[in-house]
Amino acid sequence: MANTGLGSIKSLLLLGILSVFVSGLVVFLMWGYGPAYQVLYSGLSGNDSGAVIDRLRELGVPYKVEGNSISVPSENVYETRMELAGQGLPQGNGVGYEIFDTSSFGVTQFVQKINYKRALQGELSRTISQINEVDTARVHMSIPDSGSFFGEDRRSKASVIIKLRAGKSLSQGQVASIVHLISNSTENLNTTDVTVVDTEGRMWTRSSKDGDAYGMGATQAEYRGGMEKNLERRVESMLEKTVGMDRVVARVSVDVETRHVEKTEEVFDPEGVVPRSEQSSKESTTGGMSGGGVPGVLSNLPGGTQGGAGQGGSAPQSKTDTETINYEISKTVSHTIEPITNIKRMTVAVLVDGSYDVTTDADGNEVRTYVARTDEEIASYVSMVEGAVGFSEERGDEITVVSTPFSSELFAGATIEEEASAPLIPMTLVPSLIKYASVFLIALISILFILRPLVKRLLGEVSGVVGGGGGVALTAGGMPVQAMEAGAEEAVEVVQSEESKTLNVLKDSVKSNPEQAAMVIKGMVKER
Repeated sequence: MANTGLGSIKSLLLLGILSVFVSGLVVFLMWGYGPAYQVLYSGLSGNDSGAVIDRLRELGVPYKVEGNSISVPSENVYETRMELAGQGLPQGNGVGYEIFDTSSFGVTQFVQKINYKRALQGELSRTISQINEVDTARVHMSIPDSGSFFGEDRRSKASVIIKLRAGKSLSQGQVASIVHLISNSTENLNTTDVTVVDTEGRMWTRSSKDGDAYGMGATQAEYRGGMEKNLERRVESMLEKTVGMDRVVARVSVDVETRHVEKTEEVFDPEGVVPRSEQSSKESTTGGMSGGGVPGVLSNLPGGTQGGAGQGGSAPQSKTDTETINYEISKTVSHTIEPITNIKRMTVAVLVDGSYDVTTDADGNEVRTYVARTDEEIASYVSMVEGAVGFSEERGDEITVVSTPFSSELFAGATIEEEASAPLIPMTLVPSLIKYASVFLIALISILFILRPLVKRLLGEVSGVVGGGGGVALTAGGMPVQAMEAGAEEAVEVVQSEESKTLNVLKDSVKSNPEQAAMVIKGMVKER
């Protein structure tokens, strides 16, 4: 009976192991064939992540949080995004104009101004974060009151701190766009009063002391690099229309000079005499004294003769004309501010691929033969490049155009390259394929190395019990037969030890009761 209990325990243990294995395998298969999840949002702030998760729970949409990403089933991605967008989620950095959606009584004017500034800063931060190279942005603004003492006009100021995406950088054009965006969105804010800084502590805007209209103050290296790239694109895009796509390579080197010169000139033109002022005056006197005698007693006595009676009275006349004209010499005053950077010298090198003659050899294979560009073609290319880059012989500019064969791999078949570069499996299916492959692999390993050995051992033990059952059935107890019927799973060594014990018991019984043993044998013979 003890052996029967031991076999039952082993049977139950084996059944338990099989049940756990089968249950785990079923659960794993159900997970493997469950819905595929796709990223809904990633890189959200803590407030936005919490708001999105709460809304997903209300909608009953299953989700997974992995790091800073929130995933939902693939078939629900776009529908969920539209639903969340209708609720204003995610809100982005800070609060926006939705702060005014809820109005309350008793709000002071000061609180209204603070809320307006918060909303403006939040809206600008969200807008700047839409730039591909920008991960997050935060805007700080200083907006003075419109009314100030003594008519003082105080200007607004703004500062922006941006976090760039990994491996990304901003061009000067993008920085200028950010500056203009903030300047045009804020009252009384000049572009020179906007500062852009990244999380690494680098300043992307500088003061306008150098006369830059946008306050950008790009360094000489940045200015030079941008100019070279622009000229290279001009040359390549122009020549590609003639020789074909990807068959032109242009490199431009520009030597720039940085200086800041202000010059004022006054030029006098002696021939250009212009009257500045004119003054004239006239004075005239007409008539004279009446006739009279010689001065003395006689001439003054009554009846006295008047000396010089024959002389008539004199009539003197006087006339004076005065005219003053002031002339001004013509003068020209010019104030010149030369550009910050001037091109001192420019060199351009252009590689142009030739043409190819396609022939067929004796085996029927296509043979490509390179044909260089003619001198006339090279001369025409040089002329076009000169016009595109603004060639100046006075500066000593140089332009070199060379016809050379390009790598044959570029033209062996662009479609082949495109097909080779395109992935065989879309990236969106990779997670699902990995999951299904892992499920299949684990199931196969479990069957080969866990389930198969257990089944083989079980079948081996049963066959061992059946093979030794003829001798054991002769015993009075019939222990091996009961163990087989009860489904006991015993090892072969245990079965052999039980057989030896049974034989010893039979021997002792025959020795102690020979008559009874003889009767048993006779009965067996009669039955046969």
